[in-house]
Amino acid sequence: MLKVNRMATFRVPYPRDPEKRQALFEKANSKLSGHGTMEGTPETGTFHGSTIIGRFAGSYRALEDTDEMEIEIHKKPFLVTMGMIEHEAKKIAAEALV
Repeated sequence: MLKVNRMATFRVPYPRDPEKRQALFEKANSKLSGHGTMEGTPETGTFHGSTIIGRFAGSYRALEDTDEMEIEIHKKPFLVTMGMIEHEAKKIAAEALV
């Protein structure tokens, strides 16, 4: 079994409505496409990629009966803080929900 190193976990707003959820999922996938890939569904999956300062990887899952998604970061560039990652994820969610 593959051991996953969990660096940090945080939650972002995520709509329960399936159409809004799909729209947010597609927006996040589009943003990520320049640096990596996302594998999964709007409900659960993984992502990974790289930038000029390092590689990143993680997983996500919609939390049942909530308006939130939980994101686990497994790998990140040394120079990027968890706060920066969480801020960017929340920004993408907020833009898509407008």
